[in-house]
Amino acid sequence: MAYLLLALTPLLWAGNWTIAKELVRRVNPADLVMARWLLASLVLAPIVYLREGRLPRPQGVDWLWIALCGLTGMAGYNTLQYVAQQQTTNINGTLIYTASPALTFLLAVPLLGERVTLRRAAGVALSLAGTAWILAGGSLEVLRSWRFNPGDVLMVVASAGWAVYTVVTRFGTRRLSPLALTLYASAAGTLMMAATRGAALAAGRGAWSLSAGDTWAVLYIGVMSSAVAYLFWNEGVRRVGAGAASIFANLLPVYTAVLSTTLLDERLTLAHLTGGLAVLAGVYLVAAPAGGTRAVSSRARPRVALPSERPSGRHLER
Repeated sequence: MAYLLLALTPLLWAGNWTIAKELVRRVNPADLVMARWLLASLVLAPIVYLREGRLPRPQGVDWLWIALCGLTGMAGYNTLQYVAQQQTTNINGTLIYTASPALTFLLAVPLLGERVTLRRAAGVALSLAGTAWILAGGSLEVLRSWRFNPGDVLMVVASAGWAVYTVVTRFGTRRLSPLALTLYASAAGTLMMAATRGAALAAGRGAWSLSAGDTWAVLYIGVMSSAVAYLFWNEGVRRVGAGAASIFANLLPVYTAVLSTTLLDERLTLAHLTGGLAVLAGVYLVAAPAGGTRAVSSRARPRVALPSERPSGRHLER
């Protein structure tokens, strides 16, 4: 059962990519982000209350971490992802996103004291090279000229934002549980996007309306791809461990490729395969344990959990 939950989770995330690809043609990305995290907050709030016996009260610096998580992981990442989807393919987007653990490691070195080893440095280089190859569509001429698709560039920026979010969660979960932090960050992201919506209304851009079909699509993204996916993932991690669970996260680009080629008529190219394999190999080198030795420096700093070990690092995957 645990492995089924872990296998279903990236499928729910891939559903978000597939549905959003069509939805952002008709719905403003900022509105979609606001609706997504509002729905996720409404679902997660009673779950937090039931599991923890109360809604934990953030104190002091907790509010800073909540705000930063809401900005980078909820409002920022998702807005950039949905805007990027208007200009690039889902296959490109998810393969680029898959390199985010390498970007997380680059941030974790100065901020959290992660130890740099030759293997990890090679993994970062391989992931970034694979990402560049995907950005260039397998063309050396594009690489030399730096004429990249704007949507792909936005996904790189979005992935960097997700890396910041991943690091910040390590500080935010000092006093709050991962579930509570996710709830409050979702609420913070909702408020941030509501502020942009209020500014749009003040500018006379009109009210937001959805068709019946679009309403169901938004409900899926907010409930299934966000709250339910989080619960499935964390339950799977609890039963089999974070190391085994992290392998299933790499099914996201696989599921997305299948859904996008069959439902959206996207085309899987040799550049996707070679670049994607390079990214995944690089992520493995960065994240995999090294012979039982601790891959951290001796400095007593909070440590970011990399994909092979973190309990909920991808808990609200896109």
